[in-house]
Amino acid sequence: MKPSRAGACGGDGGPVASRTHGRRRRGEPRGRGRARSAMRQVRTLHCAVGLVLALVAGTLALPAFADDYKIGVIHVERILQQSQPAKAAHDRIEQEFKARDADIARKEQEVRQAGAQLEKDRATLTAEERASRERALELRTRDVQRLRQQFAEDLRARQFEELDKLKERLDKALTSYAKERNFDLILQDALFVGRTVDVTDDVIRLLDAQ
Repeated sequence: MKPSRAGACGGDGGPVASRTHGRRRRGEPRGRGRARSAMRQVRTLHCAVGLVLALVAGTLALPAFADDYKIGVIHVERILQQSQPAKAAHDRIEQEFKARDADIARKEQEVRQAGAQLEKDRATLTAEERASRERALELRTRDVQRLRQQFAEDLRARQFEELDKLKERLDKALTSYAKERNFDLILQDALFVGRTVDVTDDVIRLLDAQ
């Protein structure tokens, strides 16, 4: 396959020239062939210089573009773990559900003990006694499982309630912080965050002071 006459810069004078580059075409005057070759070399040089200038201009423009914006990043998980409002919400929920959790745990332990006792007595029980105790144990097990499931649902709903309140406070704090410090953009949980843009500690202090 013959090489293309079009180069990387387009047109007839790119870096990739035809096989006739530097040769005089059949029937063409000697001077015209040399002139054509010289024009190709000039166009190739212009193309290379243009590419270099474009790369340099792009490199110089990157810092200037970055300096036009002030960007911050926060780690939401760390805010939820370390801020005083988040810790206070966790403590409230723990106090609200502590007694209920302990009561269900006690009933779960009683069911386990009843099951162990049934297995121990199984050999001495009549078929009717064994069936009666198995039905009673099954009912108790279902009741305790239902209590535990309801407990988990109520706990999750309460956690979401506190999370919504904390999110509202965080949104207000971030808005105030961004306006006071002239931030153009605040992101959350980036893959990599340098110290110069990580504002998590500032936001935690702002939440603690509210």
